[in-house]
Formats: sequence, C-alpha cells, structure tokens
Amino acid sequence: MLDKSVAVTFVNALLEVAADRDLLGQIEKDLDLLSDTMTRHADFKKMLLHPSITHKEKKDTIKAVFGEYVSGLMIDFLYLLVDRRREALLDVIPDVYRKVVDKKKGVVRAKIQAAIPIVGERLENLRAGIKKLTGKIVEIEVVENPQILGGLVVEIENKMIDGSVASRLRNLRSKLMEIRAN
Repeated sequence: MLDKSVAVTFVNALLEVAADRDLLGQIEKDLDLLSDTMTRHADFKKMLLHPSITHKEKKDTIKAVFGEYVSGLMIDFLYLLVDRRREALLDVIPDVYRKVVDKKKGVVRAKIQAAIPIVGERLENLRAGIKKLTGKIVEIEVVENPQILGGLVVEIENKMIDGSVASRLRNLRSKLMEIRAN
C-alpha cells in the first residue's frame, strides 16, 4: 500500500515550483493527461513499475509519450519520480494534487447520491448547507443512484451521511429481526 504522505511531499514541491513559474493551471492539465494515460494504457503503467527497465528507458518513454503534450516542469517531475524510484506514486499523485490544491483554496468536494436528479434551487440549498457546515467553498458532484430509493447519501471528505430510504429500511428490518428473536 502506498504512503500518501510521501505523495503529498512531492506534490507540495511541485506546487511550489509551479506557482513560482505561473504554471498551476498547466500542471493540473498535465496531471489530468497523466491520470488518463495511466488508466487507459495498462502497459505504460506496467513499464513504469517494472524493476528491470532502466531509468533511461523509462525516461525515454516518458519523453516520447508526453514530450509534446505536457510542460517541461511535468517532464522534470516525472523524471524525478523515476530517479527516486517512486513511480508507484503516479497512481495517486493526481488525486493528492487536487486535494492539496483544494485545501489551499479552502474548497471542499461533496459527492451526493440521490434517486432523482438534483438541480436548481434544491442543489443550491444543499451547497449552502454544506458551506455553513464546513465553512468552505463547496463543489458538488451529484450522482443518480436509484438503488437508494429516496433521500440522500452525502460524502464530504472522509465522512458519509446516509439519509437514504434504503438505509432506513435496512435499519428497520434489523430492529424488527431483533424484536422477533426475543
């Protein structure tokens, strides 16, 4: 299992240099491309993680794949990870980057599951409620999930509030089974 604190150290260094060079937006685009490439091309990922492939071969491949599409800073960052034998961090770096940037900007991301679409005033009321609760700028991702039957499941950072009808029915069933067993 990866130690994300190591990834945070690398991301903080990348952010510092990117801010000095006014490349924060570009780095975010570069990381999106990196993440997409790692997801879509399992062979590329295997090559980067393979211990018998030399640093030079890995760097040459990185340059061939990303050279025209990402900033020089991102190429240097990828080379640094290869030199330090931290290629495995590439799976988590994009996510860690977003979390670090969000924290610095005072942004919290919320994922809301609902049985029906949430739009307009209802969505804005949820955003306002979460902002009041967290004191941060709120970015919401709404996911339709008919399996919850009704209500909402809200995930904010590492917390989950399950107010779904399905959850309430499971709890009621459990309580009825306890009563029946007695």
